[in-house]
Amino acid sequence: MASDLQEAAKQEMFKRLAAAEHQRRLAQSHPSFEESQKLIDQQDMQGANGAVGSALTSVADGVPVVGPLMVSGAQKGAAALSSLIDGDSYSDNLKQAQRITDEANKAHPVVHAAGEVTGAVGGTIPMIVAAPAAFGAGGGGMMIRSALSGLSGLALGGTDAAVRSGGDARDTAWGAGTGLLLGGAGPAVGNLVGKGIKSLIEVGKNRLAARAAGINPEALKFVRRAVTDDGLDAAAVNTRLQEMGPDAMLADLGPNTQRQAGALAATPGRAQEIVRAALKDRSGAANSRINAAVDENFGRAPLASSLDGEAVGNQQALSPAYRDAFAQARPIDATPIADDLNRQIRTLRGDPQRALQRVRTMLNRYGTEELDTNPQTLFNTRQAIDGLLSTEADPKVIAALTDARQMVDDGLTAAVPTIKEADASFAELARQREALGRGQQVLDSGRTAPRPAELANEVQQGANPQGMQIGPSAVPLRMTQGARAEIDRIIGTNANDVVALNRLIKGEGDWNRARLATLFGQEKADKVFKVLENERVFADTANTVTRNSETAARQAAQNELGGAGVGFGAEEAFKAGGVRGAVRAVALDKAKTVAQALLPESGDAARESLAQTLVSRNRDAVIRALMATGGPARAPALTSPVVKALLLGSPAGAR
Repeated sequence: MASDLQEAAKQEMFKRLAAAEHQRRLAQSHPSFEESQKLIDQQDMQGANGAVGSALTSVADGVPVVGPLMVSGAQKGAAALSSLIDGDSYSDNLKQAQRITDEANKAHPVVHAAGEVTGAVGGTIPMIVAAPAAFGAGGGGMMIRSALSGLSGLALGGTDAAVRSGGDARDTAWGAGTGLLLGGAGPAVGNLVGKGIKSLIEVGKNRLAARAAGINPEALKFVRRAVTDDGLDAAAVNTRLQEMGPDAMLADLGPNTQRQAGALAATPGRAQEIVRAALKDRSGAANSRINAAVDENFGRAPLASSLDGEAVGNQQALSPAYRDAFAQARPIDATPIADDLNRQIRTLRGDPQRALQRVRTMLNRYGTEELDTNPQTLFNTRQAIDGLLSTEADPKVIAALTDARQMVDDGLTAAVPTIKEADASFAELARQREALGRGQQVLDSGRTAPRPAELANEVQQGANPQGMQIGPSAVPLRMTQGARAEIDRIIGTNANDVVALNRLIKGEGDWNRARLATLFGQEKADKVFKVLENERVFADTANTVTRNSETAARQAAQNELGGAGVGFGAEEAFKAGGVRGAVRAVALDKAKTVAQALLPESGDAARESLAQTLVSRNRDAVIRALMATGGPARAPALTSPVVKALLLGSPAGAR
């Protein structure tokens, strides 16, 4: 760089000397030679040639240490060449070259100053880049970097001053001291300038992104800060909102966005109306969204009573099948059954004995002690035993009655062979009725509720056919329908309490999730649970924003957003400071009113825009704006070296 500048300055100086000599010779014939020469030089120095010459020599002169040597070398070289051409003395041409340089610099002071700064920076930056640690641009703390930069500034400033002053001790000491001071300040000033540039870049990015998204720049700044404080970037915001579905708002993302919405909801104005209305509308549709999700994944809710009534009706419809079976029946000999019952009655005591006595009496003809040979009597006895078992709790009685029923059933089958076909259909319907009730218990938390493993086993076993039944049983379907009916009941009785719905349907642990996955499938259960979780988040947002919770955090956010704070009027001021306090409060309020009247309405506009941004369900524009402003702004890489170069090169530039 130094050789290029020196050569350019030398060529320009030679051109200037040649042109000056030509004009001088032309002007010698003029009667007033001195005035003509002065006029020619003045016009030449103030023209374009003078500006170019000033720029070249100033840039070269501004380079620390070697700058003066380059300019001097260019002047001497141009003078020597001119002497060879025009025959004048070397000293005269050198003086003329120096005069031309001085006149050009005086005629173009701005060009001269800019050139010296350019030379100082251009000559110092390569040194800083080549040895950053020596100039305080490397690693380490601020004190260490400042010390290193000060030492390098001392050496550079002293050397430059010595070269420019011809070794004058005072000038050299002054240059060294100035270099020490400015060099030591270089790292700190560089940091400050870098932060300023980053702030300007940040503001510019924010304004461009806000304009593209149709958002107030202040509103976008608040949103970006809130999501950042919640630990989210633009990509995470997009992912979270997608997971929560189309009804999610930016206010749902975390505590900081909730508090901003809460501050707006507590501040009178259009922004308050926007936030409260949006949250109210969304909360009002919560049950519709939950029902739609449950219907989509679990099917429409049946009426458990209707299903049970249908099963009872189907059982009653089996009467013709039983009549056909008894039409082919033969008389029955109940003696073996009676003898076995009598034997047990003689040994048993208490309730089991009394239960078997009742069964034994049922085998007789009515009003006699003789056994009835009619198969219908044995069929009715079996039904009566079923009735006793349905209400019995004593395990010993249940065991005795079960054994008696088996004997009666065996005797009935022997007398009426085709009855088992009707029995199979009746038993299947009975199992379905029982499964319907069992399904309504799966979400319970008491002892009647099955464990997930138990429910999975019941569903698997329930699908297997029993007796003479052909094909899989409808027991799993009835259990699923029972569970769906119970979910519908829970939703209906907790219509306005999403938290209660989560607690009742999801439960405290993972059991309900596993149970519903067994009945409806894992994927569908997960989808319903996700909707319930989203609605819980929505409800939490509404509670945080619209109710008197987190007061301190909300007031802090209000202050940040420029909204109204806690009221403190004349009455409170009087209580705190008497009459003087009240007077001061009234005067301050009046002054505040006047000040607010003089201020532009940008605060209200920003709050309104922020409110729409936080509760709008059209999030794409906001996400794009967040992506456009995402990541911290970075100052240009050469910001710090340029600042240091300006400071370290200033001793040269000042001369």
